[in-house]
Amino acid sequence: MPTIEKPTAKTATKLSFRPRHIILRFSYGLFKLCAKLPLRIQLSLGRGIAFIMWPLLGQRMHVARTNLKLCFPELDDAKREALLRRHVDALGMGVFDAVASWFSADALLSEQYRIEGVEHLDVTLARGKGVLLLGAHFTTQEMGVRMLSLHHQVHCVYRRHSDPVQEATVLQARLRHFADMIPSDDMRKALKYLRQGKIVWYTPDQDFGEYGMEHSVFLPFFGVEAATVTVPGRLAQSTGAALVPFFFRREADGHYLLRILPPLDEAAGEPVEVARVFNELLEQEIKEAPEQYLWVHQRFKTRPDPAEASPYVLTEDKSS
Repeated sequence: MPTIEKPTAKTATKLSFRPRHIILRFSYGLFKLCAKLPLRIQLSLGRGIAFIMWPLLGQRMHVARTNLKLCFPELDDAKREALLRRHVDALGMGVFDAVASWFSADALLSEQYRIEGVEHLDVTLARGKGVLLLGAHFTTQEMGVRMLSLHHQVHCVYRRHSDPVQEATVLQARLRHFADMIPSDDMRKALKYLRQGKIVWYTPDQDFGEYGMEHSVFLPFFGVEAATVTVPGRLAQSTGAALVPFFFRREADGHYLLRILPPLDEAAGEPVEVARVFNELLEQEIKEAPEQYLWVHQRFKTRPDPAEASPYVLTEDKSS
């Protein structure tokens, strides 16, 4: 196993005695203790958290129901509600996926997954090319990338937390396992690593709103036009990096399946085509375990027609 290089990202924050920060530190201390438990017990705790989460999700539940209705119109209301319940269970288990990925020892995780297609990374890296590893927002994403880090050094693009204490705590936990964490507002660092022949993990499956449309186009996602970033294709053109899809999911027995697909041939072509092909691959992957995709994100909030209302806007029921 290769040695993880010394992290370059640093975050410092003053000790805070605000109640929420005290609670945050206490929670992470408790999570560190939980991370010593067998993974199956951690996931059981996650299902317990899911039960508590139901009344707390509020607007997020409306967002998830809207997404499921848009993406699975062939399902009736009862089947979509059952899928939503499984999704909330996955969200709860996802909390402990993150906990285990940050704090559990390698030995606790090494027998809990199987990986397919790692040769695609090996061959590409042996040629001296960088790899832009294309992922997506599944509830298992922290665990999937952590398990991959047992095989290769990974530099991860992430979005900063607005709370400085939470940012410092989570960043420190991630840097124990990843080569570096790259803030999404500092993509120059991603370019540097790709040109050096490194692996960079990036998730292009979110709607960044109107300010993100400079680097986005509208493409079908489950048959619905969605604002889709074209950053992956442009990064590949700038650096010569290979675009390699990487997906993962929790299987019925509690183990994890990591799937690394062959590099996209579209990497040398038009960034819009890269985005289109990735959307199609992501759809196929979601259908394998739909409850594990992050349906609480407003994937369709930006519309092609500015006059079109967001599908997440609650409308008054005029029939009552």
